[in-house]
Amino acid sequence: MTRATKDGRRQAKAKPGHYLLRLFVVGEGTNSKLAESNLRRLCREHLDGRCTIETIDVEKNLAAALKNNILITPALVLMAPLPRVTVLGNLSDRPKVLLALRLWDGDS
Repeated sequence: MTRATKDGRRQAKAKPGHYLLRLFVVGEGTNSKLAESNLRRLCREHLDGRCTIETIDVEKNLAAALKNNILITPALVLMAPLPRVTVLGNLSDRPKVLLALRLWDGDS
C-alpha cells in the first residue's frame, strides 16, 4: 500500500512485520551506489520480500533530508518497525548493520 507525501511522491505504508527503510544518498557517488547495493543484498538475504526501500537523493530533495535530520550521507533510516534507527555509511559492515536493524543477535 502506498500513500502520497506533501510533495506528491508515493510513499509506502508499512505493514506489520514489514520493514520500511529510507536510504539517503547524494547523486551517483561511489558510497551512495555501494550503500544501495549493500542494502538491496541485505534485504534479499534477510527480509525476503518483507521490506520497502525508499531511496532519496539529497541533491534532489533536501527538504526530506532535513525533515529526517540527515546531515551525513549515505544514511539509512529504519522507519518501521519502531523504534526508528539511523545507520550512517555505505553499509559494508554487515554485522553492525544487521544488529542495528534488529535482524541479527550476534550469536550466529
